[in-house]
Amino acid sequence: MKNLVTGASGFIGSHIAEALKKRGVEVIALVRTTSKVDFLKEIGVELRYGELNDLDSLKEALKGIDRIYHSAALADEWISPEVAHKINVEGTRNLLEAARQHNVGRVVYVSSLAVLGMHDHHGTPADSPYQKSGDPYIDSKIDSEQLARDYNRGYGLPVTVVRPGFVFGPRDNKFIPRVLEKIKENRFMFVGSGKNKINAVYIENLTDAILRAGDSDKAMGQVYNVTNDSGMDIQTFIYKVSDVWGIDRPVKHIPKAIAFFMCQLLEGWARMTHSDKPPYITKTRIKLLTLNLDFDIDKTRKELGYEPLVNIEDGLKRTRNWMDAR
Repeated sequence: MKNLVTGASGFIGSHIAEALKKRGVEVIALVRTTSKVDFLKEIGVELRYGELNDLDSLKEALKGIDRIYHSAALADEWISPEVAHKINVEGTRNLLEAARQHNVGRVVYVSSLAVLGMHDHHGTPADSPYQKSGDPYIDSKIDSEQLARDYNRGYGLPVTVVRPGFVFGPRDNKFIPRVLEKIKENRFMFVGSGKNKINAVYIENLTDAILRAGDSDKAMGQVYNVTNDSGMDIQTFIYKVSDVWGIDRPVKHIPKAIAFFMCQLLEGWARMTHSDKPPYITKTRIKLLTLNLDFDIDKTRKELGYEPLVNIEDGLKRTRNWMDAR
């Protein structure tokens, strides 16, 4: 069986490719000519070159492919709606169309729990409605996920959607490194009490759920939430990060009202000045620090047999080991 992974040169995709290789199956990575592919070559992944926004290149790359794991996306908190739509939505449309034309046996689309809305969640199940927020990345993921489900309903393309929360682990160059930087510089501040739950998921747990989704006939046309289901709040998570790296725990707190006011001012100024870099506080960071992000994964457990085998503390230790070895 030939498995194609998009985004394989990135964080989540590289772990999907690695997990598939450990199974002993054939793995092909869809990459661009500018992609960093040393790790993929090292583990013996075949490379096929193509662009999500070039349908002809996708038709060529998908020849003979049995299963697709689509993790490629422009996942940034500071992108324009136009760029987010072009890469995440139109790119996904092209991939789905190429998969349909090649009669690919399964497509697993890696989405995000953010599609369920930027508000407090208390055990929100996978079948809850979408809620757009005006955030370019989140809204583009909603549109992309709807496309994937439309291709399943309209064309019978066997698509499964997997929605992770905040993913961390080895080869992550964004989430944990950015948190660490703020803590080490004594710039990290909790917004409010810090007792809101975090929907974190360790990368190996997520990868296990993704592969299970690709294997299960029951998963066709279904959507699955994936977290570590730890019940951990953001303060405890940040304390564990501090403890694992042996640095002082942050103690600063800022009221929510002030944080939201600052976010509006800083984001407004950054957009008005066409800044290429996000401000110190953004909607995405406010979401992590203030919202109660508790999602129901019972369906994922029952239908896929998923269990988060690596707990958050052990996942952080493995992440530190990887960072120290670089």
